[in-house]
Amino acid sequence: MKSLKKIIVLFVLSIFSLSCSEDHLYTEEESQKSLLKENSLRNNNNNISNLPVYSRNKLIIQYLLGTPNSVKSNLRDIFGVQNYEICEHCEDKNIELWIFDKGILIEPKKTTIETGSGGGIEYIVEVDYEFVFGIDLSNPYLGSDSDTSFYPYIKSDNEGVTVAVLDTGIAPTIGADTSPIFTSPFLYNASNDGYTGVESGWDFVNDDPNCFDDNGGRHGTVVSSIIHNVLNNDEIPHQILPIKIANRRGQISYFGLLCGFNFALNHAQVVQMSFGWYDDGSGDQLNTIFSELLNLYPNVMVVTSAGNDGFNNDVVSHYPSNYPQDNLIAVAAANKKVLFPSSIGLPDPNIAGFSNYGIVNVDFFAPGEGIPFLGYDMDGTSFAAPFVSGVVARIVQSNPGFTPNNVLDALTSYGEPCPVTFSTTRKVKHNRIIMP
Repeated sequence: MKSLKKIIVLFVLSIFSLSCSEDHLYTEEESQKSLLKENSLRNNNNNISNLPVYSRNKLIIQYLLGTPNSVKSNLRDIFGVQNYEICEHCEDKNIELWIFDKGILIEPKKTTIETGSGGGIEYIVEVDYEFVFGIDLSNPYLGSDSDTSFYPYIKSDNEGVTVAVLDTGIAPTIGADTSPIFTSPFLYNASNDGYTGVESGWDFVNDDPNCFDDNGGRHGTVVSSIIHNVLNNDEIPHQILPIKIANRRGQISYFGLLCGFNFALNHAQVVQMSFGWYDDGSGDQLNTIFSELLNLYPNVMVVTSAGNDGFNNDVVSHYPSNYPQDNLIAVAAANKKVLFPSSIGLPDPNIAGFSNYGIVNVDFFAPGEGIPFLGYDMDGTSFAAPFVSGVVARIVQSNPGFTPNNVLDALTSYGEPCPVTFSTTRKVKHNRIIMP
């Protein structure tokens, strides 16, 4: 893995002029793995946005819970912070984006803060690099007009289970002229949450309360509709909490993700994430603020997509799907035959050709190829994960005392065993298909 990391670091350096690298000695096996990964990434330029692009002058700080504001101010002065941002509308104000002078060397600065040079280390839990990554936007263009009818879709009262969708937002009037997808209020009502100006979710891209999906492919809208349909079909009372963290091009900042995730963890029982980034070797992706948040909210179920590059996630680390916490479920995509078994001429049931997999880091399959939406076919693990989120939400709503392990056991029992036609070399941990 060390070789894999160095090769990808060099590759990212050549593309984005980044500054983080390490020197290692490599075994022949490690070198072969790294070259395979590099070649695969080079041959999938449409997915290159999933490699993190690091900021040269920003770091993200997580303070110890309860750190006084006076101490925070003093630490910013000690470490030469030029400006900073906090997570607006989050209950936890202990995550900050620190912005330094543009001429700074960010890697030594991170080390200085982590080692406590200058003092204050006892108040800082984690220090992460800030970076930008992207959603796999392969779905058809569905339009990008502004939505003037977002708020009528907010429910008057919340009931049942809340599912937070971190994505490009939601366009609730989509298909209204022909085949409306959303026919009644279904969005989370935040009127009693105590946040001024927040009526449902929050747009962490534009810093406003309107989480309209301005992505041309309506990525977040498609994801939300799958969850909504699964729960409607099972007559499960629910609401979708839209959290916009991706801009219209599908780009996400890590700080925006952390703020949106923090917001979701305080309001929802299930969190849906259809995106991810690859470990390029520039930093410790496991011991992060994201991981700390998973640990702080161990009973909130998080469902995420495994990725769309055909990689083995046990070799090519993909996040957040590779986080090991019990409350996180990673989902691979099964092909179209799984969803339409009676269709003639389709290949046998199998993993979708584009889907990532892994018997350690990926948990289940779900339909992720040929998902119908307004006359189009949607392909991607992005659209497999929300099927699982819907089933998880149903389990949580029906069994409020369940632990994450109880939910996983119930999900495993619910899943269908993979047919013998499934690949024996591209497996997932439980090797079951979660059907809608």
